[in-house]
Amino acid sequence: MTCTGDHGWCHPCLIRSHQSLPFHKIQFWNNMCFHDITLAELGFIWYLGHGGEPCPSHGASEMNGHQDERVDDVTEAGSLPHNTTPITVVHSSGVFTHVVSWCCCLGSNPQHLQLLRAGLFPASSTRPRTAFTFEVLDHFLIDALECKTSARSFYEKLTRLTNNAFPDTVPVSEKYMLVI
Repeated sequence: MTCTGDHGWCHPCLIRSHQSLPFHKIQFWNNMCFHDITLAELGFIWYLGHGGEPCPSHGASEMNGHQDERVDDVTEAGSLPHNTTPITVVHSSGVFTHVVSWCCCLGSNPQHLQLLRAGLFPASSTRPRTAFTFEVLDHFLIDALECKTSARSFYEKLTRLTNNAFPDTVPVSEKYMLVI
């Protein structure tokens, strides 16, 4: 939905083309109609620390090389690969849940610093499960200064952008939410 033009991709090409576009909204054709689906539901894993590739220090033999070859293993097995965490990411176009694979090289940064390097502001410095893009923080600042928008109203706007019909179904991370 977010990409411009006509894009009818196969599963592996869709994942590969969105490796650097994790906040695009995707629709899936089920032979009757299009329905919304998340990149995480399609098996997308956001690899931190190695330019979008898996950490070579952990699980490289388990993961078979490239993102498109790992997609079916993740979605069909129903369990996440080791060293991954589901993270709720608040972006200016909505609220997303992504599976993040951490770099675990010797001397690698802690998780919250890996998120900062990826352009995400973690809601916690210990075991982050929620993060905010700097773009959404900038948008909130301008809304608060110019429109006098409260943090709650801004978040409600984001839930409507995520799922206008059912905003109550928008993911909220366990217990970590940044109070702005």
